[in-house]
Amino acid sequence: MMKKIALVNFSTLDYSIEETILRKAGYQVDVYDGIATEDLPTAIKDAEVLVVQLQQVTEALLERMPSLKLIAREGIGLDSIPVQAASERGITVMNVPDYCLEEVAVHAVSLMLAAHRKLFPSSALVRGGQWTQMPELKPIFALSELTLGLIGMGRIGAQVISRMRGFGCRIIVSDPYLHPDSAPEGVELVSLDELLAQSDLITLHCPYTEETKHLIDKRRIEKMKKKPVLINVSRGPLIHEGDLLDALNSGDISFAGLDVLTQEPPANDHPLLHHPKAIVTNHIAWYSEQSEARMRNLTSNRIVDFLEGREIPNVVNKK
Repeated sequence: MMKKIALVNFSTLDYSIEETILRKAGYQVDVYDGIATEDLPTAIKDAEVLVVQLQQVTEALLERMPSLKLIAREGIGLDSIPVQAASERGITVMNVPDYCLEEVAVHAVSLMLAAHRKLFPSSALVRGGQWTQMPELKPIFALSELTLGLIGMGRIGAQVISRMRGFGCRIIVSDPYLHPDSAPEGVELVSLDELLAQSDLITLHCPYTEETKHLIDKRRIEKMKKKPVLINVSRGPLIHEGDLLDALNSGDISFAGLDVLTQEPPANDHPLLHHPKAIVTNHIAWYSEQSEARMRNLTSNRIVDFLEGREIPNVVNKK
């Protein structure tokens, strides 16, 4: 019997690359596009592979898919997948963390520079006919005199550092898994409390786990001595959004650049979407034409390898 692969996403996608590779390899491909997880049809029960991007995979869905052998996450984050429940059922889970390093790093740097130079407040003044109101934008300090702090420094964080190094700012990192000998040259490894106290710009580059949930909250914000810019291109729940909103209103955080939120898509009246000291982009940091094609090709070819018995990289629940 032909093995079945289910491509599932809650918003419309072009799956032409995946369909071409997987059908050429001899597999049946069924696309379930724009369907809520709980509304997926009964036919999905026969699939041996489930391919998702941001679709929420529930334990109830796993129970409906007794033939499932592999969940392939087209992307990096795993907070939409019940990895432990999958492991208990003998289901392999893989992600693709190696497809968009440049893009996410560039997006983080773009948000950082836009926030530092107050591009959005400046543009709002101009659009409002207030060209001469430059005093409202003060102070702006020379970037070379500031301290950039990275919370977490994996492959994306390393690329942020390589791009920011040329601006001459001091760069510090807090990462419990980073050994001092493995820190990039000229980068200081500090504790989280030291980073919060010393940084003018803070950018988050860590996965979402129970340990990192609300990593930035009221308690941690109180340790920020310099009223920093805060950037998040990782996962929304790393930040307690209510506490962030309070900090923006009080000035304890000067500006927030967010590509991710706790709830995606957010409600239209989400206060951070309309806050004058925040810019929110729509989880687009991963994207370029090249990275999208790379993600889809890598995922599809690794699925073929898995189904044909070859070892695949980036299995997140190895025994």
